Amino acid sequence: MKVSERAQHLSIWCTLIMMFTFGWVLWGLLYMLPPPMATLSEVEVAAFYRANAFDIRLGAMIASWISAFGVPFAVVIAIQLARLEKQDSPEGAPVWSLLAFAGGILMTMFLVFPPIVWGTAAFTAERAPQLTTILHELGTLTLVTTDQFFIFQMIPIAIVSLRVKHDEYSAFPRWLGYFTLWAALVFEVGALAFMFKSGPFSWNGIMVFWAPLIVYGSWVTVTCVVILKALARQAGMSSAA
Repeated sequence: MKVSERAQHLSIWCTLIMMFTFGWVLWGLLYMLPPPMATLSEVEVAAFYRANAFDIRLGAMIASWISAFGVPFAVVIAIQLARLEKQDSPEGAPVWSLLAFAGGILMTMFLVFPPIVWGTAAFTAERAPQLTTILHELGTLTLVTTDQFFIFQMIPIAIVSLRVKHDEYSAFPRWLGYFTLWAALVFEVGALAFMFKSGPFSWNGIMVFWAPLIVYGSWVTVTCVVILKALARQAGMSSAA
């Protein structure tokens, strides 16, 4: 296996390990899986952060190390997309690969930022409840409503998967393109959390929180597995050559 293939293989495994660890931290330390109801009063929000201050600060610390798992994921996706784009159009620039890379890097910011804000809310849990509530709302809404950059990683994957000619070493079969397109549409519902404090479109509702969470985790996992299998085939091709 070439150095590039080994590096991509390691990056994908890092993505999977960090993503599942982030999910555990979100549930077990930050207590945001799901988030507390948006209808809580300022006093109740402040009490939540006082009661869980140590755990939330510890969760924020761990999340500071692992929440940017989208970065190695975006790099490998861009490399694999560029491989197909170059085969399809050797003289052209890999526009879709660059767009997917940019979208993947930017969307990582919105996984990094919420734990920082929650950790800040718990850092001085004795402050005025109004201030703690502002931080809590900022962190939670940032997590569930920031769909702006996801689409710029997913749409290029869907386009290349569905339109570019593939070979047996491709990491993006057509079915993955359809799956990615569907996942992108599910994510776009998140912004509705600005409009509802209860029900399926609230920040802990099934349409805004649970559906995107499950679909995102499934999409990253499936995409990583498909890429790992493609890297194994590509390594076999390199060995044969």
